[in-house]
Amino acid sequence: MCKRAFMRVELVDSVPGCRPGVRTFVAADEPHVGALMYRAYVDTVDYAGETLEQAAAEVRKTISGEYGEFVPTCSKVVVRAGILVSATMVTRFQDRPFVAFTFTDPAVTRQGLARECMQAAMAQLYAQGERELRLVVTLANTPAIRLYARLGFLLEPSDA
Repeated sequence: MCKRAFMRVELVDSVPGCRPGVRTFVAADEPHVGALMYRAYVDTVDYAGETLEQAAAEVRKTISGEYGEFVPTCSKVVVRAGILVSATMVTRFQDRPFVAFTFTDPAVTRQGLARECMQAAMAQLYAQGERELRLVVTLANTPAIRLYARLGFLLEPSDA
């Protein structure tokens, strides 16, 4: 298993809200988010051989509250040509907002979709009175770390 670390950002009101094409998660998105998760993680540092069914189960666990209360109003998706291509899933973990997952279809990476989902989630959280957001990142996932750093996230000191 690759080493992971917490990152956090202070939420501010200057983060753009939802842009065209970014919308709030709805229950009907669940199976599509599972398929997206699978496509996004295959052959990456975060892939441990999970099947499509296991990815779908992971999404169901998130929605059912296994990783903290799921916050659908702050969870965002992007759909293009009827296909869900990017998603950010937000929960309340340890009584604070937490990005459980964010991922983008490898066919459309490097187009700013994950950034737009994250910014929309951050703006919604701020509008609801939240002032910080946390997540866990795999340290070998340098593209994710770059994305989060550009959004203002900082690595938290390790307890080790």
